[in-house]
Amino acid sequence: MTTNRPTASRPRGFLSHYRQLPPGRRREMIASTLVTLIMCVLAFIWLFPFVWSLLTSVMTPAEIGRGGFNLPRNPQFGNYAQAFDRMNYALSFRNSVFYAAGAAGLQCITGALAAYAFARLEFPGRGVLFMLALATLMIPGTVTLTANFVILNNLGWLNTFWALIIPHGASGFSIFLLRQFFLTLPHELEDAAKLDGAGPLRFLVYVALPLARPALVTVFIFVFISAYNDFLWPLIMTSSRNMRVLQIAMETFRDEMGAGIVQGPLIAGAVLTMIPTIVLFMFMQKAFIRGITRSGLK
Repeated sequence: MTTNRPTASRPRGFLSHYRQLPPGRRREMIASTLVTLIMCVLAFIWLFPFVWSLLTSVMTPAEIGRGGFNLPRNPQFGNYAQAFDRMNYALSFRNSVFYAAGAAGLQCITGALAAYAFARLEFPGRGVLFMLALATLMIPGTVTLTANFVILNNLGWLNTFWALIIPHGASGFSIFLLRQFFLTLPHELEDAAKLDGAGPLRFLVYVALPLARPALVTVFIFVFISAYNDFLWPLIMTSSRNMRVLQIAMETFRDEMGAGIVQGPLIAGAVLTMIPTIVLFMFMQKAFIRGITRSGLK
C-alpha cells in the first residue's frame, strides 16, 4: 500500500513570479522600482554633503589635505571643542535661537490675525489689501535695507534684539499660508460659535487657532529656519560681540582660521551650526507635513 506524501513546494524565484503577473501589474512593479531607485539616488545626493562634513570635522589637516572621500583614521574630536570655544557657541546659539524664535512667534501672531480677517471677515478693499500683502513678497530685502537701517537708527534700536525681531514680525507668506487654512474651515463652526455668543476674536482664539495648529507649526518652522540662517540682516543691524549670532560667529571664525584653507575646526563649527535646525525639523516634521497638506499649498 502506497501513501501519497505531499511534496514540498520549491520557492519560486523573482523572475518566475514576475512572469506570472498580469501585464498591468508588471508595469506597476517596474514604475515602483524606478521611483524607488530615483529616490534613493536623490537621498544619497542630499545626504552626502552632511556625511562628508561629519567625517571631515574630525580629520587632521593632513587627512583633509589628501582630498577625496576618506575615513578619519584618528578622529580629532578636539576640533569641536576648539570651534565651540572660538565661536563663543553658547552665547551665539542663544542669540540665534532668541532671534529666530521671536521672529517666528511674532509672525504666527500677526499672520493669524491678518489671515483670519482676509479669510472670514467681509470689509471694503479686502481683495486689494490681500494682493498688496502678497506683493510684498516680490520686493527683495536688500531694496529696503537702507531705509530700515535709518528708521531703526532713529529709534535707537540698533544692536538690540528689537532691531532683529520687529522688522521680521509680519510677512505676506505667513498671511497667505494661514489664510489658505482658514478658508478650509466649515462655516457651520462659525455659525455654532455665533449662536453661543462668541464673536470673531473669540472664535479665532478658541476654535480656529487650535484647529490651525499644523499650519502654525509650518509657518513657525519656515520663519525660524529663515531667520536662523540669516546673515546679512544681523550683520548690518548688530555690531557688538554680545549680539553676535551663529552665522556671524561662523564667518568671524573662518576669517580667523584663514580664508581658502579647509580645516577640521572650521567644518566642526559648520556642523554645530547645522544641527539645531535639523533637530527642529525632526521633531516637528509630522505637523509640518500636515500643515502643508491642509493649507492647500502645492
